[in-house]
Amino acid sequence: MALGTPADTSLLDFAVLTRLNDDLGRESVLELMGLFRTESERRRHRIETAVAARDSAAACHEAHALKGSALTFGACLLGALAFKMEQAGRRGDLEGLVSDLSELARLTVETQAALSRVFSASGDHCDPESS
Repeated sequence: MALGTPADTSLLDFAVLTRLNDDLGRESVLELMGLFRTESERRRHRIETAVAARDSAAACHEAHALKGSALTFGACLLGALAFKMEQAGRRGDLEGLVSDLSELARLTVETQAALSRVFSASGDHCDPESS
């Protein structure tokens, strides 16, 4: 089954999504996408809580986990930001972590919306050349 493409393809690695869809099937991917949505929100909130508590090690741990799940879903920009935050946490750079929190919130929402468009419930798909 072909996949739709989001309007902003920079958020997602379409090759990863296609491979997931081909390997696991649409229903499994939709189920996993729901888990990713919940998990990414939970990790984002834990990063915010860790930063507020000035706990760079906890922020590093949560950012590492978010990076892994984001990249599994082809969420390349979210994964890259999580990696940047992981590195900042590893260095104890609380200012760097704080400065990325608003971008983390924005990218989490935008990535989830892009994934929803790709795996739209209608099953319709777009030609990648038409976006």
